[in-house]
Amino acid sequence: MAVNMDVLLQIPTFDFWAIPVTFTPLASQPGQGAYQGRGILNTYTIDVPGIDGSLYADQRTILDIRESEFVVLPEQNDHVTIPRDSNNVPKGTYQIINSVSNGGGQTVLTIRKYETFE
Repeated sequence: MAVNMDVLLQIPTFDFWAIPVTFTPLASQPGQGAYQGRGILNTYTIDVPGIDGSLYADQRTILDIRESEFVVLPEQNDHVTIPRDSNNVPKGTYQIINSVSNGGGQTVLTIRKYETFE
């Protein structure tokens, strides 16, 4: 018997952890307007060791989305605006730089802060 991870696991997880976001589909649906969605925001630290023994510290910011909540999935170069995180901290606009499906109905969007300089 197959287990539907999207229904059994992801619905309660997203209902508890997801925050409202706005997607601007610049690449996935050019010319279409922005639309509302939700996702789980997280940031991971990454330590990259150098050959000389040094350590470079970086971070990876991701937004998990449920694939069943989208007609067309966001893709690389789309933007996502996150007004506030789960701690009510303002976040801003991000550019999607990568997306990977977990095969169980969830896609992980790797995002980076999008800033314009005037």
